Amino acid sequence: MNLFIYLWLGMEDHVSEMSKEVTIPIDGAIDKSVDCSDAFNTTEVFPSREAMLNWARDVAKENGFVLIILRSETSTRSTKYTRSTRCNQRKTFVIMGCDRSGKYRGPYKNALSRKVSGTRKCECPFKLKGKALKKAEGWIVKVMCGCHNHDLEETLVGHPYAGRLSAEEKSLVDALTKSMMKPKDILLTLKDHNMGNVTTIKQIYNARQAYRSSKKGSEMQHLLKLLEHDRYVYWHRKVDDSDAIRDIFWTHPDAIKLLGAFNTVLIIDSTYKTTRYQLPLLEIVGVTSTELTFSVAFAFVESERADNFTWALQKLRGLIVKEDDMPQVIVTVGDIALMSAVQVVFPSSSNLLCRFHINQNVKAKCKSIVHSKEKQDMVMDAWDVIVNSPNEGEYMQRLAFFENVCLDFPIFGDYVKNTWLIPHKEKFVTAWTNRVMHLGNTATNRVEATHWRLKTLLQDSKEDMCSYWDAMKNMITLQHTEIEASFEKSKNVVEHRHNTPFYVKLVGFVSRSALSHITEEYDRVKTAGIDSSICGCIVRTTHGLPCACELARYSTMCHPIPLEAIHAHWRKLKFSDHGTNDNGSELSLQPEVDALYKRFQELDYAGKIILMAKLHEMAFPDTALKCLPPEEVGTKGAPEGLRWKSDGSTKFDPSYLELALRPARDSTSSLSSSQKTVHESKRRRVLPMMDQFPVEIHPFIEDIIDVKGDSNCGYRAVAAQLGMGEESWALVRQDLIRELQQWQDNYAKLFGSNDRVAELRKSLYVGKQASVASWMTIPDMGYVIASRYNVVLVTLSLQECMTFFPLRGRPPLSQSSHRLISIGFVHKCHFVQVVLKADSAIPPTALQWSRYCNAESRSWETSYVSRMQQFRSLFPQKEIGYVDIIED
Repeated sequence: MNLFIYLWLGMEDHVSEMSKEVTIPIDGAIDKSVDCSDAFNTTEVFPSREAMLNWARDVAKENGFVLIILRSETSTRSTKYTRSTRCNQRKTFVIMGCDRSGKYRGPYKNALSRKVSGTRKCECPFKLKGKALKKAEGWIVKVMCGCHNHDLEETLVGHPYAGRLSAEEKSLVDALTKSMMKPKDILLTLKDHNMGNVTTIKQIYNARQAYRSSKKGSEMQHLLKLLEHDRYVYWHRKVDDSDAIRDIFWTHPDAIKLLGAFNTVLIIDSTYKTTRYQLPLLEIVGVTSTELTFSVAFAFVESERADNFTWALQKLRGLIVKEDDMPQVIVTVGDIALMSAVQVVFPSSSNLLCRFHINQNVKAKCKSIVHSKEKQDMVMDAWDVIVNSPNEGEYMQRLAFFENVCLDFPIFGDYVKNTWLIPHKEKFVTAWTNRVMHLGNTATNRVEATHWRLKTLLQDSKEDMCSYWDAMKNMITLQHTEIEASFEKSKNVVEHRHNTPFYVKLVGFVSRSALSHITEEYDRVKTAGIDSSICGCIVRTTHGLPCACELARYSTMCHPIPLEAIHAHWRKLKFSDHGTNDNGSELSLQPEVDALYKRFQELDYAGKIILMAKLHEMAFPDTALKCLPPEEVGTKGAPEGLRWKSDGSTKFDPSYLELALRPARDSTSSLSSSQKTVHESKRRRVLPMMDQFPVEIHPFIEDIIDVKGDSNCGYRAVAAQLGMGEESWALVRQDLIRELQQWQDNYAKLFGSNDRVAELRKSLYVGKQASVASWMTIPDMGYVIASRYNVVLVTLSLQECMTFFPLRGRPPLSQSSHRLISIGFVHKCHFVQVVLKADSAIPPTALQWSRYCNAESRSWETSYVSRMQQFRSLFPQKEIGYVDIIED
């Protein structure tokens, strides 16, 4: 073998001569060269190609340059080797050279690039040749040209090739990226592991992006795959006739258990400027018995409109198994859209407004109007006194004092009264908030603290959806760990002040937080005694814990506080489990699967294809074709230097919350913007259906909006008109069932018998297959809808037109506060939404209303007499009556 090496080296003497050169002409100039031949002259035989390449690369790095492969060939010699084919056989070899060899070739097209670029290429002649020996005896290296035509680098830090990550380093970067470690910390970790590492921060960013891209089919597909893998509960809805996701809602499986246990108070807030798609993030949090915050759910919504909020809250409501577990209190900011959605989805819950945000708005308004610092303090002190009024009597006295203080500032006084006190005092003034069980939560600080923790796990508010999900998952994991630890501490650790016979029945069975509240309340026993008028019993009302007068009675009788005196909220020290029904049986999907299979067998070929596609999307969400809204793209406008820079921080922008309290537009003149966005381009078919209504009323119709044509179209139209979105038809059915149950006696008189009420109630239940009996009927359901939602309902058709008012309750004093919705019956089988113009004529009242409405409700009709008279004048020859209308 040594003889072979000698012969091969001798055959290429011309190469060795090149290594002796000391000057190289380039472009007519003579540049000094750097000779590295001695470093690479070796007689070592390397066992493999990789060993040879690694040795050459290491030597190159030691000498200040990077070695790359310029060309390689693999032997094509076959087993049938003959003399005639010898000249055509290729040998196995590798040509290596300096990374600055070759010449810059420029772009393939003569296109101008805005990016300033350069090249490292300078036609460096340095070359090595590695050759495989016969019979796989190893590899040898020969210097073809040992000179460089450039200075060697003192350090390779920042070199794009030298900074490449090894396979082990890539695995480490992937693991640290998954753990949400910041890029700069990842780089420091790599350098701690390898002192010779020359990777730059840019290469770390590239490696992170490559890792994320490798995990995704598309961003939304990957997100759904992550949700499925970790067994999250989620819903999403798409933009009509598109694969783009409009809204998406998800919750952790353990968060559902916590919600089942701690649903007394929920706190909801939305933040903006999240993700690269600028989507608002709706966050919902709850409070445990140990007074720790837990994230209930998150929802990225298309916009901060009532329709989007209603959809998300409906999904939240679906997580609550029992009707009795509906939240008693929901705390929000003063966002009209969010408040409206809460009222629609959780009508039995008390909606409190964040006192902190209200105070901030009032303070900002005060500073803009009252310029003297001394007077500002005086006005704000008077405001604070009003907010903390203990009862209505005190409130009226303090309001009078406040008005007197603001005599010199009438604009500010009117602002406070008209914006906050008159419409919303019941939602934030102590005299009213102390009537509900809010557990001490009268602000949204808990949800804002949760958002702050989320921001600390993110590097940029413009992260993608999957990065947000990762951060949320990590945050929830930390939350649940802390909550479980607090439960165990309440069970096993006894504070010395509670180690007395007075608390013996509570220690280990209620949370330490509850015991602390009781201890603080016990300090009031000396002043309040057993007199409830002095006590006020506020803690009993707001926290569900024994108040001072109760504790005084227990103490007087030397009786320990009974466990039954503590609200169930404070007695729960574990995650709830909704895995079983009330009767203890496991939840099963088999009936639904059987029904789907039966329905599948009954469908024609096209129907089967559609059903299979829907089921495939549910079963394999990561393979479904879905995408997120498009990112904002650059448009024509001001020069770049004059444009506002995109804010990538995760900080909140300061906001003036009273802007959110602008009056809602009259539903008779237009629908919400969110509904128009969805329907105008896809479902607006005014002309084809205008002929389905009397010609006389055409001038009063502004728009006709279709809904999905199925057995629920009537309820879809009502849901959409209420601002809930047509997909909330099931919620409308449920609400009407409760209406008929709650006021059964009244409706029995209206409809003639309890049997008829039972028939209507039965028609509202959605069975496996829709029948004619489950379709909406008019006029019967008209009375129920108007009464349930406290709205004026107008129904229009070629057969008959009529107006329904609520059967009970006094109308708002101002007609601008009334809500009028309208639906139409077309083609004798389908309901649609109808948008009436402002102050349009409306049909006469349904015949049975005046006979069976309450006395206080009669003033509803009075407000619309002139508009109904205008309608009658359009049909002078027709008698007013009604016929039954049902949907197909």
